[in-house]
Amino acid sequence: MISESFQEDVFIADFTEYNNTPGLQSDEFFGVTVGTKDYGVVPSFVVTDKNRVTFVVINNEKNLGFYTLPDNNKVPQCECIIHTDRHDNRKGWMLFLELKYCKPRNLYSSMLDGINQLRATCNYVLKTKQEFDASQYKKYLVISTPGVEPLDPFDASYFDQDYMLTVKEDTGAVLKAANSAHIQTPAVVVFK
Repeated sequence: MISESFQEDVFIADFTEYNNTPGLQSDEFFGVTVGTKDYGVVPSFVVTDKNRVTFVVINNEKNLGFYTLPDNNKVPQCECIIHTDRHDNRKGWMLFLELKYCKPRNLYSSMLDGINQLRATCNYVLKTKQEFDASQYKKYLVISTPGVEPLDPFDASYFDQDYMLTVKEDTGAVLKAANSAHIQTPAVVVFK
């Protein structure tokens, strides 16, 4: 899979809707964009890396062939996979990220659609394709709504505990709602 390594803050934004709005097109950015500067015009998911931990970002839009089945159907995929590797005999972490740009009144339905994409991606990458050794990572499904702050606590605000447990049992990953991730160590990431 095509990926990029970083040791600094990263901004992830999806310019698709922005570029489809008359008068707002960007000549520089298209689709899901990963970079080290704040884009300003499109809200971003931010990965802060004050401790300069090496991490990898896989932009799934650059890996569409990976998600194509033999019958040419596409597996739904999230925007990015971000991970560190095992360090000092401790598991690394891996997060599957889906960005949803929506109005507050559409937040719940947009998040539900995004979670379905996250589940499909996670299961395809880790179970069907076995691209990574899932036992070596703490796994997270992160639904992000840049520009709209999710309510806290997430589980009590949007989905009940049974739903959260169902997602965990299905994917082996913890579901989070956040607009940023803060890398503490290769083994620890905190979401806000």
